[in-house]
Amino acid sequence: MGIKEALISLFTDDPLNWIKWGVVFAVLIVGYVIAIPLYKKISYHLSWERKRDIAKSRGHIIKATLTNKHPSGEVAHYNWHAVYHYTFQGEARQYTAYFKHPATPPLFLYLYYIDNPNKLFSCDEYHYENHKGLILFPVIFLPWILAVGAMFLLGVELPGA
Repeated sequence: MGIKEALISLFTDDPLNWIKWGVVFAVLIVGYVIAIPLYKKISYHLSWERKRDIAKSRGHIIKATLTNKHPSGEVAHYNWHAVYHYTFQGEARQYTAYFKHPATPPLFLYLYYIDNPNKLFSCDEYHYENHKGLILFPVIFLPWILAVGAMFLLGVELPGA
């Protein structure tokens, strides 16, 4: 079986059906053109960097100094638990951070808060961001959802049907 026969068996020999398949592939490509910037925008809005930018714009930055660190895990692939001390409104406080391999605790850690100084965060330490995956899942599959929708709207003949 040659290439021509394989394509005809896959897409049929109807020229109108070939045009429909071309539209479906064009919708798939346009879907990626839409989905990639949308993915970047949603990812930024859900990120710690956005929260950091908001805190910076409000001047809510605290510089903390490393006082203690201890490794965990395998040798040469350590994860680090670090303790930082800082002073806020004349009161000495402590912040604990976790750094996943290959990151190591820096000597100084910048801490941020948006409204409440008791809810500090850092962009340098490790954050498990499982919420991003659940929200971005539909965005990743948006082009395929649009292409399948176009197939049904155009009434594309499927092979073997």
